[in-house]
Parts: sequence; structure tokens; C-alpha cells
Amino acid sequence: MRTVRIDLDQRLLAAAADIMGTADSNATVNEALRRIVVHERQLRNLERLMADSVFSAEPT
Repeated sequence: MRTVRIDLDQRLLAAAADIMGTADSNATVNEALRRIVVHERQLRNLERLMADSVFSAEPT
């Protein structure tokens, strides 16, 4: 894995760690990235399902 140096908002990092129950900055950032990827994939799948569903049909 590649090392990247970034500046993080320490208050946001601490809040995220508290919410996710992670032990260190590395785990917090990786878990946050994992969660956003899962969230966005679920959202896109839901949007695709809704577009293909009866709810998207034009009323007759």
C-alpha cells in the first residue's frame, strides 16, 4: 500500500473514530473510505432499481 501524507481535521477524525469505534487514524480513514464506497454503491444500485421499477412508470 502506498503512503500518502494529508492534513486531516483532527476534530472530524476524532468524531469519526468515536462513531466507528476505530482505534487509530489509519483505521478510521480506511473505515470511512470503505463506508463511503459501500454507501455510494448501494445508492447507485437503488437508483437503478427505482428507474427499472413500476414506480418510475408514467401514469396512464
